[in-house]
Amino acid sequence: MLKIPIKKRHVVLVSILVAAGIATGGGVFAMQFYGEQAIAQQASASAKKLKQIDEKIAELKAKKLAEQKAKEEAEQKAKEKAKKEAAARTAAADAALAAQLAGQIVTPTGCAISGAHGNPNNIDVVVNKKNCFNPVNFVPSDLVSYGGYLVSNKIYTNLVGMINAAAAAGKPLGLSSSYRSYSNQVATYNNWVAVNGSTAAADKVSARPGYSEHQTGFAIDVSTSGAVLGDFASTAQYTWMKSHAHKYGFIQRYKAGYESITGYSAEAWHWRYVGKTVATDMKNKGIHTLEQYWNIEGGGY
Repeated sequence: MLKIPIKKRHVVLVSILVAAGIATGGGVFAMQFYGEQAIAQQASASAKKLKQIDEKIAELKAKKLAEQKAKEEAEQKAKEKAKKEAAARTAAADAALAAQLAGQIVTPTGCAISGAHGNPNNIDVVVNKKNCFNPVNFVPSDLVSYGGYLVSNKIYTNLVGMINAAAAAGKPLGLSSSYRSYSNQVATYNNWVAVNGSTAAADKVSARPGYSEHQTGFAIDVSTSGAVLGDFASTAQYTWMKSHAHKYGFIQRYKAGYESITGYSAEAWHWRYVGKTVATDMKNKGIHTLEQYWNIEGGGY
């Protein structure tokens, strides 16, 4: 057996321990290095995955917004189509009635509206007991629907603005009547004759067919919950209308104290569109009838 001197044995042992230490330290370093590389790769993969998820979410959001926009546009087009179809149906019905009554409808002599305020297509027209339509079954060409009530398109935007403003002020308004055709007015007038017992009594509260402002599409009867016609005068809505309606181009057409000029009893519910300029000018000047404002004859038939 080979014997190694003690001194040399110490040297060999130390050499072995040093070598082992180097080997062990290198292994730890290698493990640390490769561990950090793996973590970095995982972080990169996670970041890439998150980016893909964010891009997918953004894509889905954009798709949903596009679908919502398309839906809203389709709904708006459907509403506009419904308005036009409703107006077309009414015009067609009136045209059919006119054809049916051809030779039966006769414009009363001496009352046909004419002159500067005689065009029923213009908002400055004056229709009263001295000024009737010619032909008496005139139908506006621009009727549109507001909540099922037909009005001239010339008043639509301001009508909506006024009703929205009243609602915002806590004074919600509704309509109880708007455009009425000649045939509608025949039925309306005959009803008031029956209710009041005579044409003389009916003439105070209702226009004869062919003489009604409602046929222009510029007149509306306003109401609120539980208050229509005569009841409307005692509502907060009527007070609001007296202060604000002119801002939207509307005037109360028939006021108390002016019956001999307008030819009708006071109607708090009956409002007529004449445009913001005229309505505001009338209010500022304290003029209460269109007959006085434009110096047009009024009164009875």
